[in-house]
Order: sequence, then structure tokens, then C-alpha cells
Amino acid sequence: MNEMGFASRYKNDADFSLFIKMVVALSFVPIEDLDAAIQQLGDDLPECLQPLLDWFEDNYVGRVNRNGRGRRTALFPPHIWNLHLRVLNGQDRTNNHAEAANRRLNVEMGVQHPSLWSFYNCLRKVQAGRDVFYSQLEAGKSPPKKLKKFIYTDKRISRIVQSYETGTKI
Repeated sequence: MNEMGFASRYKNDADFSLFIKMVVALSFVPIEDLDAAIQQLGDDLPECLQPLLDWFEDNYVGRVNRNGRGRRTALFPPHIWNLHLRVLNGQDRTNNHAEAANRRLNVEMGVQHPSLWSFYNCLRKVQAGRDVFYSQLEAGKSPPKKLKKFIYTDKRISRIVQSYETGTKI
């Protein structure tokens, strides 16, 4: 969004930000409905946002072939990123666990480009902490509870995805 120059307009224009959120919401559309959803969204998007949808289509769905039959192979095919079934099955939608581990490493190191030795020592320290946490879980200690705001968000997204078939598709 920043690279396309949309950041300030996204913050200040509610209608504009809604259209961008519609592109993001494609991740919750069933894979078999993606073609129709992208076509409909392309018809409704303002002209200035068409490059965003084109970028999404090129990288995440694959551009429609010139002959109109099939799509080119996407860089990240829908079966990798589509969240529709994950939400219906109550699975995690994000890689927050990996992001948290990465952040933990960055905080522990305190520098952007550590030496190999300091990186090794940091990994040992973080792993020792993870080992203690794992032992506590094995001993019966409950994992940390999810924050209420995330529980609410999960329920809201689940309700929207479950009502997909009965509601307006876009």
C-alpha cells in the first residue's frame, strides 16, 4: 500500500479504505468462488485501485490466460493463503507464533546485525526459555489465555465466514 502511495488516503478516506479491505477480504472467499469475486470486485473498484487488484491477482491467484481458459500459475497459489476453510475449522489464521518468535529474537539480540557468536548465544538463551515453558505445559500449566479483543475478532470473522453462503458475496 505504501509503495503504491495509498497510505495517507487509506487513513483519511473511509470509502477508499473499504475498497482496500475488500481486496484483503478475498482471503476469506472460498477458493472455488475467487474468480467470480475478483471479477466483481474489479468491476466495482475505483480505477486508481485496479493496479492493487492486478498485483493481488498476479501474485496470489494467477492472471487469466489470454484465451480465457484457466489461469497462469500464481507465485503463492490460493491453497497456501486462503483462509476460508481454516476459519470454518477453527484453525489459526496467521503465523503469529513465528512472528512472535522472530520478535523475541530481535529483542533479545538488541542489534540489527549480530555477530555469529552473539547470535548463537542468543539462540541458546531463547531456547532455554522455550524449554522451561514447554516443561511447564507438560506439567499441566495452562498456556496463556487469548486476549478478549482477539477472541471477539475470531468470533466475528467466524460468524461472517459461516454466513457467506446466505449473504451478499461481495
